[in-house]
Amino acid sequence: MNRRELMAGVAATGAMLGAPNLARAQAKSEITKLDIGFGLDPVFAPHILAMQKGWLREAGFTEVNTKSFTSGALAGEALIAGQIQLWTPGNLPPISMVANDIPVVVLGTNCIATEADRLVARKDANVRKPEDLYNIKIGLLAGSTASAMLQNIAKRYGLDERRLQAVNLPPPEQLAGLNSGNVQALLCWQPWGYNAVKGGGELIHSGTTSYFEANRGQKAQVSATRSLFVTSQDFARRNPNTVRALMAALVGGQKYAADPANRAEVLGLVARETRQDPTLVEAIWDQYAFNPAFDEAYVADMRSMAGYLVASGRVRTVTDPMEYTFTAPVAAADPALVKIQGKARI
Repeated sequence: MNRRELMAGVAATGAMLGAPNLARAQAKSEITKLDIGFGLDPVFAPHILAMQKGWLREAGFTEVNTKSFTSGALAGEALIAGQIQLWTPGNLPPISMVANDIPVVVLGTNCIATEADRLVARKDANVRKPEDLYNIKIGLLAGSTASAMLQNIAKRYGLDERRLQAVNLPPPEQLAGLNSGNVQALLCWQPWGYNAVKGGGELIHSGTTSYFEANRGQKAQVSATRSLFVTSQDFARRNPNTVRALMAALVGGQKYAADPANRAEVLGLVARETRQDPTLVEAIWDQYAFNPAFDEAYVADMRSMAGYLVASGRVRTVTDPMEYTFTAPVAAADPALVKIQGKARI
């Protein structure tokens, strides 16, 4: 069976197993060709489902292309330039962009990934208590959600953030540096934390739980990471039917991914499409919560990230997150998901 036949079969199966309700997006989409930013990460499960089960085609998109980028900055630039219509970053970049008057809008909240953020150290670094972090070099991507988590760790445990030795490295170099000993810890999202532990590292802190000796296993949230569905204000303004149809398909993907009854099927699709080891996908899957609701938790996470940007001097002021959140498309898909109304002017 070739790939085209396989995709058709999967799409037909999806229709039988309960596709999203696209009836609300009845008006014809303004465009039929859709370009979306994509990564090799479980975060993209809703996108994978929407493509593989034919929901995007049903929504009117006869051609769907995925594009990968080496950095969030490049993906953001591509969005503004119209090279992609959908971007799914962590929540830090769009907050920063809005603070710098770059016209983007949040269409949806894709996935809560606080648990997936990981601080992993070499065992010979002997990190047993928070103060031991002063003695090691920590690889992380500067200005990312990992930087915000390190700041939150410092606050939580009364550390002097200025004494923490952060080394700016992209994720692959973090892992290589950990293995070589050039850094003694990495602070990153999955699958890098998983691979670091698999390679002999020791989990020190997740985004939600401490593994320091004094409070091992206790809940201690130090991450506010979630991924978002983001587009440009101009695109949302010019293509209202497209945006509604797109969000109907993606919300359906989120709900399908979150249903335990679909776990085996979804993990298989994610492993195949992201080219990840199925064992890895299985191991980290429960660290992601596909929750499309616009609620107080969404606002709290966005405000937490905004607070990091101000405290670190990266921006001077920040905007109320609901000012650049456009909730109407999600409300059209499922009104119950919108607990707090967005105020974005589209």
